[in-house]
Amino acid sequence: MPEQTSPPRSRRWLRYLLIVGLVLLALAVSLVVPRCRKASLDKKAAEIRVALESLQKAIDKAWTQNKTISGITIEQALTDAGINDRLKEQWQFAVAWKATEIYTTENVQQLKDIAINEVVVVKPYRMIMASATEKNRLPVGTKLWYDDASNGFHGFGVDDLKEPDWNQVFPNP
Repeated sequence: MPEQTSPPRSRRWLRYLLIVGLVLLALAVSLVVPRCRKASLDKKAAEIRVALESLQKAIDKAWTQNKTISGITIEQALTDAGINDRLKEQWQFAVAWKATEIYTTENVQQLKDIAINEVVVVKPYRMIMASATEKNRLPVGTKLWYDDASNGFHGFGVDDLKEPDWNQVFPNP
């Protein structure tokens, strides 16, 4: 019976290097892929936040020039904000306007609370929102919104909130 011999030392060393190399490659991939994904999501979040900020400024500008929300359409505001067609396909934009009585009450309240000669600014909207469409790589319905009550952004890329407080946005449906 022929005598079994172990593989030559160089082959064993080559196998060892191959295994170590594969382990290191797997480790590198496990570290790099999540970071790349996070960087991609952060970029998308920054892009849509800038778009919402631009939309908010366009609506605020139209509001201060016209002194009314009549005639302010989302389409015109998106154009004035410079939001490109790709973002318009990937995100659905919406504005939740305040009812006249709510706006008037907030305006009067601010006038009571401020010193003489200060500018009173009450925004005519409760919320400005972007929601991911089916043409977005994000899950459909992923949301980022500006909330007038908190004077800040919430949702995708900002905090863990998935939905606004709809009862606050529409208190009397």
